[in-house]
Amino acid sequence: MSTDQKQTAESQPHPHPLRPLTDDELLRARNIVVEKQSGDGVVLFFRSIYLDEPKKDDLVQFLIAEHAGQSPKTTPPRQVTVLFDRVEDGAPRLTEAIVDIGAGEISRIRSFPPYCQTSYTAAEFSVFHDICVASEMFKEALEEFSLPEGYVVTIDPWPYGGLDPDEDVPRYMQGLVYARNAANNNSDSNHYAYPLPIIPVMDFATKKMIRIDRLATGGVGDSLYPSAKADKPKKVFEHGQTSAEYVPELLDRPVRADLKPIDITQPEGASFKVHSDNLIEWQKWRFRIGFTPREGAVLHDVCYDGRPILFRLSFSEMTVPYGDPRPPFQRKQAFDFGDGGIGRAANNLKLGCDCLGAIHYLSAVVNRLTGFLGRPIPEFRNWLTKALTG
Repeated sequence: MSTDQKQTAESQPHPHPLRPLTDDELLRARNIVVEKQSGDGVVLFFRSIYLDEPKKDDLVQFLIAEHAGQSPKTTPPRQVTVLFDRVEDGAPRLTEAIVDIGAGEISRIRSFPPYCQTSYTAAEFSVFHDICVASEMFKEALEEFSLPEGYVVTIDPWPYGGLDPDEDVPRYMQGLVYARNAANNNSDSNHYAYPLPIIPVMDFATKKMIRIDRLATGGVGDSLYPSAKADKPKKVFEHGQTSAEYVPELLDRPVRADLKPIDITQPEGASFKVHSDNLIEWQKWRFRIGFTPREGAVLHDVCYDGRPILFRLSFSEMTVPYGDPRPPFQRKQAFDFGDGGIGRAANNLKLGCDCLGAIHYLSAVVNRLTGFLGRPIPEFRNWLTKALTG
């Protein structure tokens, strides 16, 4: 595509069908759903809001015209997928709405039966953490362990994966428990240094802790099966053991000094070019970068030397089996994309800090549970707990 052809394609009155949502578009979709779906006693909990990509047949015709430097005859409508819980009388109903933000209306909507499970949000993981640490069941379980002075208990909330045979649960969440050295006053002290062999389990529908699973550790002198409750607290680790720290300032040995400095310079500038609407050109490659809360970065319309190679490219899932089939270890089995969302976990990067050289950052917007912009923040935890319990 020539420079004139690019300018023709980029000067269209409508945004490119593959361009990620802007702040205004996300809020417009959110407000349309609020207008159409809220009411007395109804609370809306927004899980994700993102571009509803056009159907492939419609988009291919648009791309053919774009590649030829022509104005497409029609532009697919700008639609947004809004996944939310419609909470009424304390009962959440998972709902998906496709919103036509140009027309200002909901194109289609569907609700899912209770057995359908969707991913967790960061706010929900925070709710689990707060309820767990406050529960008497968890406090009693911690009394089985003796922590050295200055150590604190930390919890990793996890999806409840790998059900037991004949197990039918509404929506559970579990926690992996660790002891961390807080005496060094360093927030980067190893969170995972000393695992505790217990897993608290919560029913997310009722916000109640239901049990504490005990684990086999496989350590020296330990059984291959979970131990019964001891008469006196067990030491988390023996005297003289060292902590597995990894940040340089907490290491008990000097860092390596044999690495040569590296300088990244491009006197003539970068080899890539970023156009509007997330169009990237790099050597003979041409593609667009999209974004979804589940997948994170998505590549669209990947071409090489003017030849279409891939229509859409993204990671579908990532999971790490932890290798122990004995209960409850089989439930330590998260699907990072489906259970949590790589896009939701994306970090804000800073020029000169996270990357060096000629860098161009692309922005994407994510929603809070209220539907507004930004990451979930602590003050929404109580709101979420109250909303989902009526």
